[in-house]
Amino acid sequence: MGHVFVKARFRGKDVIEFEQILVDTGALFTVMPLEIAENHFIETPFEADLRLGDGRIVKAKVFVAECEIEDRRGPVRILAFKGATPVIGVDTLETLGLRVDPVTGRIEKTEYYMLYI
Repeated sequence: MGHVFVKARFRGKDVIEFEQILVDTGALFTVMPLEIAENHFIETPFEADLRLGDGRIVKAKVFVAECEIEDRRGPVRILAFKGATPVIGVDTLETLGLRVDPVTGRIEKTEYYMLYI
């Protein structure tokens, strides 16, 4: 499939826009460098241990912001640590009702689903 990039806008303390940010369907959370998160997003009191692709575990701070991709907007969690590469994870995609089509490698809008019994 190759790499999938999207244009994304985040609103927290202010607005920051990425013309091209990598979408990683193997990543649960959206990840940002700590410096960007501290300057642009809303910090929470939470931290999480985050396992990276190379096996390392880092302590990440948890932030929140509104994310907009493909005209869909919603609140998202962002994990941030020093030296991180900006990545959109599946938690953000699902929050916005988006998915990656594995055949075309493009972002598609999906329906929102809610299961209840």
